Amino acid sequence: MTTMSVAQKSSRAAKVLAAAEELVVKQGFKGVTMSAVAQRAHVGKGTPYLYWNTKEDLFLEIIARSLADVLHDLAAQVRAEPALAVAERLCVALAKAWLGRPLVRALQVTDADVLGALLDDPRAHAIAAESGPPAILRRLIPLWREHGTVRTDWSAEEQAAALELLLIGYFAAQTRTISPDMAEDRAGVLGMSISAMLQASQPAKADSVPLADRVSDLLDEYARQLQNAQAEHRRD
Repeated sequence: MTTMSVAQKSSRAAKVLAAAEELVVKQGFKGVTMSAVAQRAHVGKGTPYLYWNTKEDLFLEIIARSLADVLHDLAAQVRAEPALAVAERLCVALAKAWLGRPLVRALQVTDADVLGALLDDPRAHAIAAESGPPAILRRLIPLWREHGTVRTDWSAEEQAAALELLLIGYFAAQTRTISPDMAEDRAGVLGMSISAMLQASQPAKADSVPLADRVSDLLDEYARQLQNAQAEHRRD
């Protein structure tokens, strides 16, 4: 009997993940079966079950991986461009990045056509609650306040609540018909609103890199937490 190497196992799992993501975007969670995923990935019919107990486990890992990728990518962007670490720019970048990944977008705007019953899974709720915009913003606001880039006459809790409401409106606007003028630059309007509300400003030149480093580290931390949490549910 041939024992499969770690690299071979990883390769097969990666094929399954890629195939499953492609199918769910096209057909929705309800319309995808594990056998269809296996066929699309060009692996044996039972191969997905070697790594995931259920279809829900598989697709929850895809969502978590997508969100982790978004956060890692944004952390790298902030390190490369420290000015991106300030509130109005980072919030816009986060929002656009979340909407740029189909399954993260579906989770954020509660798209039942894509995610179906998966939206009711407590683990999906946990991903959104623990690594979605509100959770991350509540950790970012103290950094912005400490580095003097947002107003401090509001409490951090008030600022987090206000930002969350703005982002809820921004995400809701993605699925609604709005005026053509506003539709062209939703992200720009979001950025201006955040800047005005927080009286945001650039950090002192000597402080821009330290702020960017702390913001990047925080985003990477959330990404690692997502990856580690999902690894616990996969068979190796």
